[in-house]
Amino acid sequence: MKIKFGIPRGLYLFGVLFMSRIYTEFFVAWEGDPLLRYYAFALLGITVWVTMRNLRYLTGAMGWWFGLTVLSLVLLAFESYGGWGRWFVYLHVFSKLTDFLLVFGVYAYYQRWGLPDLKLLIGSIPPILFLNLVIFHPETFTMEGFLKQERGVSSASAFLLILPLLYYLNVYFKKGSMLYLIAFFSTLALIVFLQHRTVWVTTGIVLAIDLLLLMRTVSVRPTLKRVVPMLVLPVLAVSLGGLAIVLNNEAVQKKFEQNIADIRNPEKQGTGNFRLNQFEAYVPFLQEYPIAGMRLKGFELPIQFYHRNTGEAVWANGTGHHFHSFYVDRLFYFGLLGLLLAVAPPIYLVLKRLRQPAPMTLEAVTLVAYVCGGLVYGVSYNWPDYYLGLLGLALSAATVADTAPAPVPALSRPVTRQPKADHASIPSVLLHS
Repeated sequence: MKIKFGIPRGLYLFGVLFMSRIYTEFFVAWEGDPLLRYYAFALLGITVWVTMRNLRYLTGAMGWWFGLTVLSLVLLAFESYGGWGRWFVYLHVFSKLTDFLLVFGVYAYYQRWGLPDLKLLIGSIPPILFLNLVIFHPETFTMEGFLKQERGVSSASAFLLILPLLYYLNVYFKKGSMLYLIAFFSTLALIVFLQHRTVWVTTGIVLAIDLLLLMRTVSVRPTLKRVVPMLVLPVLAVSLGGLAIVLNNEAVQKKFEQNIADIRNPEKQGTGNFRLNQFEAYVPFLQEYPIAGMRLKGFELPIQFYHRNTGEAVWANGTGHHFHSFYVDRLFYFGLLGLLLAVAPPIYLVLKRLRQPAPMTLEAVTLVAYVCGGLVYGVSYNWPDYYLGLLGLALSAATVADTAPAPVPALSRPVTRQPKADHASIPSVLLHS
């Protein structure tokens, strides 16, 4: 007797989500702990193994994208060996390409085995984040902490909340369950409460994209019957839940006004001004290396961004340049070619899927809408590692309909019977597919 040890399909995806700080903080207190780096290396090794085992599922544009990414890694390794005598001299620069292997590993794996049940994996994100805040950052829930913007979690963790937000909304539109509607508004309230302005903007744009994509489904529609409770429930929550007292607090109102002003005037105040100053400090190098970027030489470049008051470098030399923008980061290290390698293939694949008449599943709409938010989020922050895995999952979900086997047409020949035997009647049966 053969014993087969199966691995749950959702385990690989959970391993990707586990890269978020809302999970790892339960096990590792310090964000720079070497254990986190070892975990990232282990997941990369598993991803390479999974990709090689399912390489045949990387076809078409995904195959070309994978090939170009591997070629870029090989060329970077040769550049490293030729200039520094080591194949992988600065892992910080290499990681900006190796991290993208998650896209192909997740895509190929779930193309082969099908999507896992997303209900538990996605639905557990808000409770885990809330539990993380309660245990490790209780000051977040105080009025003083709110006014001082003690957010408790990073923008990358808050960005992850948009995924269950979309999932709850879409399931509500499909089933009409009040439980999912309550979960939607609870998650939305948590996003607002965390005060990550970039995530606020991303949430608004992604919700609009999600509603448009729902038009491509069969059974999910934002009908009037579903929309009316969405308008009534927030009013009841504010009036009966005591939120009106908090929202009418003058200090709270001023805080929200300040956050909105920061969004409207990013070049003059808030962290938007910080990003603009950082970008301006590196413009000469972006202009000098516009095509392929500075690559490994960029790692050795001294930090160009300094504190206005002290004149000290914002980050220590020899740690890389930590840009608060995915686009600036790509342009600095790999130029226009590197930026196109990162964003052009997924945009092409999503547009290609939208041009096809086949309807999309609820899961595909949820995931595609979420990864579209990465284009907005990337203006202010670098893409989180887990996002690349979700990008591969979204592309896999969106192409499931393309890879489904075509139905076999029914036979048109009339049913015939065998001649009767001398002592029995034995009709033959024609099986139709």
